[in-house]
Amino acid sequence: MNILHNQHKHMLVANRTAFMIIGIIEAAWAPLVPYVKNAFAIDEGTLGLLMLCSGLGSICALPFAGLSVSRFGAKKVVHVSGLLMVAALLAISLLADLWLTGCMLLVFGACTITIDVAANVNGIAIERKTGRHLMSGFHGGYSLGTLIGAGAMSVLFTLGIAPLWSVVLCMTFTMAAMVFGCRDLLPSEELKAEEPVEKPSTKRLYVPPMVIVVGLLCFIMYASEGAVMGWAAIFVSEERGVDMAQAGFFYTAFAVMMTVVRLSGDTIIDRLGRKNVVAIGAALVSLGFVLVVTVNHVMATIVGFALVGMGAANIVPQLVSFAGSIKGMEVSAIISVVNALGYSGILLGPVAIGFVAKHYELGTSFAGIAAFCMVVALVSWRILRPQR
Repeated sequence: MNILHNQHKHMLVANRTAFMIIGIIEAAWAPLVPYVKNAFAIDEGTLGLLMLCSGLGSICALPFAGLSVSRFGAKKVVHVSGLLMVAALLAISLLADLWLTGCMLLVFGACTITIDVAANVNGIAIERKTGRHLMSGFHGGYSLGTLIGAGAMSVLFTLGIAPLWSVVLCMTFTMAAMVFGCRDLLPSEELKAEEPVEKPSTKRLYVPPMVIVVGLLCFIMYASEGAVMGWAAIFVSEERGVDMAQAGFFYTAFAVMMTVVRLSGDTIIDRLGRKNVVAIGAALVSLGFVLVVTVNHVMATIVGFALVGMGAANIVPQLVSFAGSIKGMEVSAIISVVNALGYSGILLGPVAIGFVAKHYELGTSFAGIAAFCMVVALVSWRILRPQR
């Protein structure tokens, strides 16, 4: 019994580490953006196109991510993709050529989504092995990783260390964590052993409608997270008169609250059930955006963004976990489809918000997101089975 308990514990640590690695490496890229802009003397439009390369790489890799995990297992996919991701970031930090940077961002985005699919599929298999709700804690590892990555790179830059050597130092520790921390990810045989007994549909290109529904709900939630990430600082500086130097604290309130709630999310799910947590969380996100838009006060804005982080923390992890139980399709393929729709929200959401803000105002965009999040609350209340 103790041996089985230790095996499960090692698997939990490995999967949480895999998510944390994605967060660290993704966040390590963000502080490099100003250096890239200055090194190549490009304007905001060109920088936007350059950053889109990462999203394009993610979308292009999605059809192959699930197949790779199904064939080679989570452990091999995470190790290979993590190595390529680190190599791409090192090449970017050389600041040698604009076209090289664009190509490396394509690789960077492709590897990000591949590790994400592998970690989610592995997490669903562990949930089935243990019979426990674990996905929120796994995604909490990602949120913690973003804080570590952004904080580490910011400190290194503050100390005056060049971008290349900052990346080398940060990625050395990241690679060590990946090699030693992800040793207990599952091979392909064990992932397939945890598939539902029911055979997937033999119809080619068949996607169960429920997979599309869950993917669209993830699209909305990813778009809401992208709205805070991309537009919170602009909103508080233009609409609330906050100095740009302090504007980042509003996103920090969102990120810290999301990390804390995710890390305690598995306990919350066990007590309240998946259905309640997702539906109430979506309602909290909606309330947070309404508070940000309607109350013209700095503290109310901080509380509003914190509510968004608190509510959104466990929604996507639990929707992904629920998606793994849908019949008629392999789990790896389901996660690929759900991630494809979800990540489209990150790409298209901020663009749509900018378009609406251009013709109306940014507050109108946030109000629209609040309305869509209420749709998530109502739909999830309807489709999710009450679980404890």
